[in-house]
Amino acid sequence: MVVLVTGAEGFIGSHLVEHLLAQGREVIGTTFDANGLWRLEGVRDRIQVLPMDVRDGERVDEVMSAHGPEAVYHLAAQSLPTVSWEEPARTMDTNANGTVNIIESLRRHSPEAPVLVACSSAEYGMVSPDEVPTPEDHPLLPLHPYGVSKVAQDLLAYQYHYNFKVRAFRARIFNTTGPRKEADVLADFTKRIVDIEQGREPPRLRVGNLEPRRDFTDVRDNVRALTLLVGRGRPGVAYNICTGNVHRISDLLDIILSNSKAQVEVWEDPSLMRPSDEPVIGGSNKRLVGDTGWHPEIPIERTIVDMLEFWRSHLG
Repeated sequence: MVVLVTGAEGFIGSHLVEHLLAQGREVIGTTFDANGLWRLEGVRDRIQVLPMDVRDGERVDEVMSAHGPEAVYHLAAQSLPTVSWEEPARTMDTNANGTVNIIESLRRHSPEAPVLVACSSAEYGMVSPDEVPTPEDHPLLPLHPYGVSKVAQDLLAYQYHYNFKVRAFRARIFNTTGPRKEADVLADFTKRIVDIEQGREPPRLRVGNLEPRRDFTDVRDNVRALTLLVGRGRPGVAYNICTGNVHRISDLLDIILSNSKAQVEVWEDPSLMRPSDEPVIGGSNKRLVGDTGWHPEIPIERTIVDMLEFWRSHLG
């Protein structure tokens, strides 16, 4: 089976490529950001890597017609909420119009192929603690252009299934972390701890608010969920991709420190406190579990140990 993965150079994309290869799939990975190609170093000789900007409809059509994929995992996106404030038009163009380009081309060249659209928990916006675990039927009230763009992606996938019977799967991905992750709290903490271990930083860890609670899924569990969703899920239906369990950031930091090879002083820095941190973000995975049989297998303790080992190897 030929599988196309857009955004293959990304964090989730690169792990998905590895998982698909382990399943015996022939993988074509499209990439946009050359700075992320290092994540594919271990599999470059086993996949086709093609440059593609999803905003370029002609290029998307060229790739789709040439390779006729039997399944598509659409992960390419502008995925940073902070950037979406600075570049809302680019965010909407990439995420919404890019999705239109992918699905329209799929309809022309591989109309029977399933397409998974990577959506986001950011679609829900500010959720009160008594609404956690958040189910898929919760109102979508995003708080930034990135979240709005993901709602657009999500509903585009829905309407293409409803109107044209496209086998579109809607994956609302919650916090996902693991080896090769950058720019989340666990990646930041584990990287800085390794910098301290290896002598690049003094033994002092500056932190912000440690009270928020988050639902973290290991990326290796995440990509297993995505493939099960395409194999067993219902097209047109939204699915939360999450563990269903939340962890306080302070507790996760304790796990990191207990696995550190250095003695580290933790210092709460008021300048790192965010004025509007959501107290808790967590989803219900009952629909995903019920329809696909998926369960998370990797405990957060192992995820953290593996992240530390990744940084020790990558930075050392």
